[in-house]
Amino acid sequence: MRTGPLLALAMVITPIVPAAADDRWVEVRSPHFTVVSNASDGRARSVAWQFEQIRAAIQAGWPWARVQLDRPVLVVAAKDEATMKLLLPRYWESGDRGARPTSVFMTAPDRHYIAMRDDVKTDDTPGINPYFASYWAYSAVALNAAFERELPLWFRSGLTEVLSNSIVRDDEIQFGRAIPWHVVVLQQEGRLRLSELITLDAQSPYYTNSGTRGRFDAQSWGVIHYLLFGRPDDRADRVNQLAKLLLGGRSSAQAIQEVFGSVEALESAYLQYQRKPITQYARLKVENNAIAKDFPARTLPAPASLMLRAALHAAAGRPADARSLIDEARKAASDAPGLYDVDAVLLDREGKRDEARAAFAKAVDLVSTNFYAYYRLAVLAWRPSPDAETRAALEEALRRSIALNDSYASSQALLADVITLGSRPADALPFATRAVSLEPGDPSVRLSLARVLWQLSRRDEARNAALAARTLSRTDGQRREAEDLLAFFQRPPSP
Repeated sequence: MRTGPLLALAMVITPIVPAAADDRWVEVRSPHFTVVSNASDGRARSVAWQFEQIRAAIQAGWPWARVQLDRPVLVVAAKDEATMKLLLPRYWESGDRGARPTSVFMTAPDRHYIAMRDDVKTDDTPGINPYFASYWAYSAVALNAAFERELPLWFRSGLTEVLSNSIVRDDEIQFGRAIPWHVVVLQQEGRLRLSELITLDAQSPYYTNSGTRGRFDAQSWGVIHYLLFGRPDDRADRVNQLAKLLLGGRSSAQAIQEVFGSVEALESAYLQYQRKPITQYARLKVENNAIAKDFPARTLPAPASLMLRAALHAAAGRPADARSLIDEARKAASDAPGLYDVDAVLLDREGKRDEARAAFAKAVDLVSTNFYAYYRLAVLAWRPSPDAETRAALEEALRRSIALNDSYASSQALLADVITLGSRPADALPFATRAVSLEPGDPSVRLSLARVLWQLSRRDEARNAALAARTLSRTDGQRREAEDLLAFFQRPPSP
């Protein structure tokens, strides 16, 4: 399961005006997003509709991408800059006006957050999406989730840059509009040879250095833009062919050679394309059956808006601010499960396992609707060789977690491990298989599948699953776990 540290992406914006913390907040739910906003109901519905459109566009254009993410996406649409400052104060604390964002993406254990300013008009700068960073983040997560292996950096960055500047209109999505700052870089600054660009990873100095990162992003965008818009009618098919080869384990150089003949041939073609004005883009009609006026809306009670802000502070690594808001909300709604959801995540992050377990248990007792509370409670309550009563409690919590979110692979895998220890191990197989289908690149879920298969006496399949886990391991700890299980499989049977 990819949990990872906070990921934040920001775009700059303008002066601040006063705003009240006690604004009316509304929640709108669309088929795949929840939007919370202190703007109007109509504006919140519009934001939800835009994200439904970009999700549908990704799904239509790249069927191998995973638009169904592992945890919910909560979009917080702030009505103005003052609200953004209230939600994410750290960007204003430095005094650097250029660091104040229009949108920020963050990942927490229980959800993805996109905080964005709703008052930035889409027609302020023709051809530029003002929510570039938020679209970039959502696109990157969807594309990256499709790959068992680490997504090639140039390919991921190029596609996400192209997708980020999608312009959502009432009747179409303008997809692939040129990004002016990338065009300037391509025309005026140096570049890498394509053979070098496609070998870079996230640790490469060229990528991590602020002086050359812009060149990397621009060049990656330029290559993908050529593939999508600068070629004849085979353009979309060629990009999908390339993606499938990368999904199948080919290196970037191998995949490019199979699709385009050679890396050099592709480089020559896209350089010639970039010498001319880049004006090509696509207009997509997306039938996603999402009608904004039909999205249900409700006014959030004051404690719920406080909990929302607390959750954002927790995701942003500001525990003191989060706890201050939790205490304030608790005065009005002491038995709200969301208070314990947020507090438990904070305690867990601080390594206070016993206190975190108690907080998660309290959230569960209060019938939390947060899938992560049930999953994490099961993790913290796990003990080697649990007795039947403990297994039953773990299974109940994990089944509830899956009922709330069946796209979280770790819940599926842990439930498979729990069931395998009981009298009906065959019942574990669908959950283990589902976990692998959700996170094919996660070695831990492969190990869960291996343990289930071994218990079912499908020994060769079990070894293959453990070998796959070892191949996919990215850390020494993951590799040791896979090797330990393989060593166990090699032991002679007990007499």
